Amino acid sequence: MATRDSTSAPATRELTALPSAVRDPSVPRWPPLACQAGGDDDNDNDAGDAENGRPPGARVRRGGRLPRLEKQNVKKTDTPRCINVAVVGLSGAEKEKGAVGIGKSCLCNRFMISSSDDFEDDHNSLLSNSDFSGRVVNNDNFLYWGEVMKTSEEGTEYIFRVIEQTEFIDDSTFQPFNGVKMDPYIKRCVATKIESAEKLMYICRSQLGVEEKFEQKVLPPGKFNIDGFLCVFDVSVVPGRSIEKQLETVTNILKNIKSTTKPVVLVTTKNDKLNEAYVQEVQKLVSRNEFKKAIPIVETSAYMNVNVDAAFIALAHIIDRFKGRTKIVPYLESVKNYY
Repeated sequence: MATRDSTSAPATRELTALPSAVRDPSVPRWPPLACQAGGDDDNDNDAGDAENGRPPGARVRRGGRLPRLEKQNVKKTDTPRCINVAVVGLSGAEKEKGAVGIGKSCLCNRFMISSSDDFEDDHNSLLSNSDFSGRVVNNDNFLYWGEVMKTSEEGTEYIFRVIEQTEFIDDSTFQPFNGVKMDPYIKRCVATKIESAEKLMYICRSQLGVEEKFEQKVLPPGKFNIDGFLCVFDVSVVPGRSIEKQLETVTNILKNIKSTTKPVVLVTTKNDKLNEAYVQEVQKLVSRNEFKKAIPIVETSAYMNVNVDAAFIALAHIIDRFKGRTKIVPYLESVKNYY
């Protein structure tokens, strides 16, 4: 969880950002849907529903965020395909991640939220003991963002359930909380089976401590089986964070994901203020022999609502063994086409 960085740098290209507003907690979010379990034997999936959020005033052509696909004759099913996703990336105290986070929470927020007015960019991971032990965080170092339905350009309906793996910091000691799992983050974040009894869906920071005033959806009981990962890499310059630190952490996370045999998409965030040198480092990273150039990159901006859905749909296509060709549009091309 993180607050968006507003610092610019000389080597950074920056676009005008769009405003955001706070969600009205009285408005209900997602009615339940039935969903179809996926291809792996260990996937036990449920469902939910929501529509894409758009920033207020954005001139967006509908469907512009999804991957461009070759035309397919797709047989639609009555039951959408369920995909369980874990969003991971550099986390920790300020000495680890710098002045702000890498944008995992903003990416999840933009993907899950049903309207542009609900987008928030304040998801600070600094918590009180009472908030950490409340039912939303539930003494865990991960958040359950709930479930949402999305439709790809070829017409396939998916229901995504999203977990964000993070690391919460005690606001009295400024040290990481000791959650249920004590493993280092780079090992813990690639867990493929998640469990937390009675854990509530996270909506926004102001929900903590007053959970009864917000919609309450519970993480499905039993083991929550992860189908694939989105690994986040921030391509903006952040005070207190070196590119070397982020590269080291993401490299280790990708290696650990590889050992799970689950698919992964590398998602670059904050491309509205990207640093060209950082983008080049990401390209070098996925070109290493150990990754066999098999990790796709999706360039996103949650703040500008660019390519966010595309990242999740690209992962769903890998999980679903989609037989068409998924064309992932670069960030700058998406901005020119849709704004």
